[in-house]
Amino acid sequence: MLTATIDVFETPPAARFNVGDVVTLKDGGPRMTVTYAGPVALNPGDWLICEWFDEQGELRREMFAHESVRAEPRSIPAGSVVWGKMGRRAA
Repeated sequence: MLTATIDVFETPPAARFNVGDVVTLKDGGPRMTVTYAGPVALNPGDWLICEWFDEQGELRREMFAHESVRAEPRSIPAGSVVWGKMGRRAA
């Protein structure tokens, strides 16, 4: 007879992301692309370096902890694209 035990106090490991993954902050914000995942000088642990374009079209780059972001689909549905003054943008 097979038996299994479930540890209700076991927490799942933190999600790990790879270069090219699309993420957003858990608190909200723009879709960002992971451009580096790993250790960063003078900062213990593993980090994500993400890039995105802000509302003015400027390229931004910032470092985030794995636990502060969530995965997003690589593509966005066509219905969420709207035309603005500067061209298309995701809604």
